[in-house]
Amino acid sequence: MKYDFDAVVDRAHDPYSYSMKWRTDSSIGKLMAEMLGYDELPEDRLCFQTADMDFKCAPEITEALIKTAEHGIFGYSAPPAAYNEAVCHWFSTRFGWNFAPESVFLGAAGTHEVIATCIKSYTEPGDGIIVLLPSYNYHMDIEPIGRVMAGVQMINDRGYYTVDYEALKKACAVPENKMIILIQPHNPTGRVFTEEEILKIGEICRRHDVIILSDEVHIDIARKGMKVLPVMKVLGPKGVISATAVNKTFNVAGLAMSNLIVEDPQLIEKLDKGLPIATPFGISAVIAAYTKCAPWVDELNEYLDRLIDYAMERFAKDLPKVTITRPEGTYVLWADFSGYGLSDDELDERLKATHIIIGDGVMFDAENGRQFRRFCLTSPMSQVKEAFDRLARVF
Repeated sequence: MKYDFDAVVDRAHDPYSYSMKWRTDSSIGKLMAEMLGYDELPEDRLCFQTADMDFKCAPEITEALIKTAEHGIFGYSAPPAAYNEAVCHWFSTRFGWNFAPESVFLGAAGTHEVIATCIKSYTEPGDGIIVLLPSYNYHMDIEPIGRVMAGVQMINDRGYYTVDYEALKKACAVPENKMIILIQPHNPTGRVFTEEEILKIGEICRRHDVIILSDEVHIDIARKGMKVLPVMKVLGPKGVISATAVNKTFNVAGLAMSNLIVEDPQLIEKLDKGLPIATPFGISAVIAAYTKCAPWVDELNEYLDRLIDYAMERFAKDLPKVTITRPEGTYVLWADFSGYGLSDDELDERLKATHIIIGDGVMFDAENGRQFRRFCLTSPMSQVKEAFDRLARVF
């Protein structure tokens, strides 16, 4: 490989690392420790709870950031035409999805902010936002602005999740439910929705005038040979919004650069476009990522495939009672530990003893997720091996 994904970077102690995931000397770090039942996260912790990667980003991005720093002035900044053109170039060359530069709307405060902007633009307080469960925790985007999260359980067939279309029809038929947040690929189940599934979802939503907001921040991360389809490419632009970002693909979430793709004139008219102020670093990173870093993403996906294959082998060998399906997309593993017959507290204590920090399933499904855990498999192989050695000893 040209790029080194095996290197271990000290994100817990390096003075220039401000990692929310690894450090404990911040209010968020302390809160995270408390949520996980620790007074303080253990020194030998291995962190798999957050969807950012422990790999250095592509050198082309680092070079662009250095050049931006050398410019020496960091005033109010606005993306040039090259920014929107870079976004268009990426999705055209990688997915065959073509849209005009003027269809790209900057969100310079991260994906949560652009999702909240869409909710506020197209719904009213008291309206329902449909989410397929288990789901990334959009409740923190929905509930603080006075909307209601309308959860629709997916069908779980031994760890492989599909859409319950009858339940979705019922949810869409409720007049107050005005929008659905669809995730492609799905987080945390790792499903990549097929063209047939997207068309069925689209038909149901359009029949009831439910707007589709497709969160596609993981769209570039998929297993070899898997075809990931942008929802708007399949359905066309009417009533569809795509939220995209460099954050997950290129490991630059700290730059908080997201984009909305909106082509429907009626949706464009209603969208609260605001005046997002991007940092010059964020602008430079997006242009470099989308124009120079395709080879890095290809190698990243190869490395993630190796990590996921290794993890699946270790689950089968050392934790055979865990129900888990190899994810089709994302770097997320959604593991069901209920086969061990442990109480919720017993499972908590056993996992806590490993000093592996992972996502509690209740964050993704408050009603049914207690025996589930989400692993973000985004660390060098040596750390992944150590994590499974610890799990094997405990289970």
